Amino acid sequence: MTDANFKSLKHHAPGYIKYSNGQEVEKNYSPDYVLIRDNSYILLEHESEPNRKTIVADMIKAAHFLQGEKVGILVIVLTPKRKSSLESYPKHIKKYFDWVGDKTNLEEIYFIRESDYQADNDIIEINSHRFIDLSYRI
Repeated sequence: MTDANFKSLKHHAPGYIKYSNGQEVEKNYSPDYVLIRDNSYILLEHESEPNRKTIVADMIKAAHFLQGEKVGILVIVLTPKRKSSLESYPKHIKKYFDWVGDKTNLEEIYFIRESDYQADNDIIEINSHRFIDLSYRI
């Protein structure tokens, strides 16, 4: 799936509404999709060719955005590279997430396969039992 296709999907979570789909939400930060409920955000990034540096950058940008009154989570939807497993990405990023922990209101990061997130032309509801079961959380 292309980023343009990802941005056009109807991402959803209970009580949240669309905030942006690729627009800049702060200077130099344009997540692929953002849902909002009051001061709570769900930031979504789509990585069709993920690498560990990109994943760390996704986390750092989300952590920077989620400061002050803003709280939230980051959802990274990806297709692991051939020699990588889905589990390898959270393992790699955990030490960086722990390092920024006291500087941000980024509460959790979820990693989910693109094929699980969009199965049978249906988008999985974020925070649903199915979403939790199919994703890796740190």
